Amino acid sequence: MNNYRLMMTGICLFMISATTAAQEARWYDAAQLDKGQQVFQQNCASCHGASGEAQTGWKEASGEASAPPLNGSAHTWHHSLKQIKKTIQQGSLQLGGSMPAFENKLSDQDIDSVIAYFQSLWPEEIYAGWSGKFDVVAKKSIPADDITRLLKLRLGINDVKPVTETPLEGVYQTQFGDKFAYLIDGGRYVFIGDLIDLESAQNLTEISRKDIVKETLDQVPDSEYVVYPANGVEKTHLNVFTDTSCGYCRKLHKEIDHLQDAGISVRYLPFPRGGNRGPGYQDLKSVWCAADPLQAMHIAKGVSDGELVEASCERASIVDKGFQIGRKLGITGTPSLFSASGTKFNGYVPYNELIPALLGEL
Repeated sequence: MNNYRLMMTGICLFMISATTAAQEARWYDAAQLDKGQQVFQQNCASCHGASGEAQTGWKEASGEASAPPLNGSAHTWHHSLKQIKKTIQQGSLQLGGSMPAFENKLSDQDIDSVIAYFQSLWPEEIYAGWSGKFDVVAKKSIPADDITRLLKLRLGINDVKPVTETPLEGVYQTQFGDKFAYLIDGGRYVFIGDLIDLESAQNLTEISRKDIVKETLDQVPDSEYVVYPANGVEKTHLNVFTDTSCGYCRKLHKEIDHLQDAGISVRYLPFPRGGNRGPGYQDLKSVWCAADPLQAMHIAKGVSDGELVEASCERASIVDKGFQIGRKLGITGTPSLFSASGTKFNGYVPYNELIPALLGEL
């Protein structure tokens, strides 16, 4: 009996070792499997089956019932990791299938975890054939602190945003100030600029930049803007960092009635170009302190006659706050225009070009 127990223990240990070795050879880790199983059950199991086995007769079925198995018994292993991920992101509706797109519902990390989970269901020979065909190597999880450590050390920067993965394997994105940086080789090398996907013609950095702009401006309370509301129903809005001493700011201001008539609200934030020593600094404070900021803005920009009030009130601090927000977003001049989605327009844009550009985002 003892020999039998030892033999069985040996067999179990061998099986555990073999399983562990097989898992270690795969590109994913245990944390991704745990997360992937959870995301799979919430988003994929209803069509592909709780264990990726699909529904009976899936080949002859239509709609959701036609979702193929993901346990290695169908054709999924004929596709690269990139192709699998793209299918999940974009879905199959445009190809006549029934799978919805998940790129706006699941993060890149969630999609990676889902793939890790259903690939863990693949028999070893299926996975080996797939990984050999596409030359898959194990992804190493690199701690965020390690990735940004040298960037902080060499460039003397402490305020570095947490890193995020990019679609390019081994390339991580971070941000400091108004700059986007991309780190490779575990953070040893960095390049600063825009990362562009030439195949899809997408500026990946601009997408991240827009998200940050929108998030930043959405956090500014409505009460801190000087708003010229749309006439009638608002279709969208335009955020404008402005300075009363700026010639092109005045030119844009004389055209905002065209934007309002088109259903576009104009929301001003102050940005004194020279900081608290700039020529427009006191005038901006006067506008934000006025009992009627809309009329005060007209006066400050030469649209209406009148005198500005003394700039001494609690709201005067909004001018300094606006300057800091603008600096954070990389603004160096005025007017700086941002659509509701975060798209930046460089400088003054005539209303007849600006209106279709803004409404075209809807």
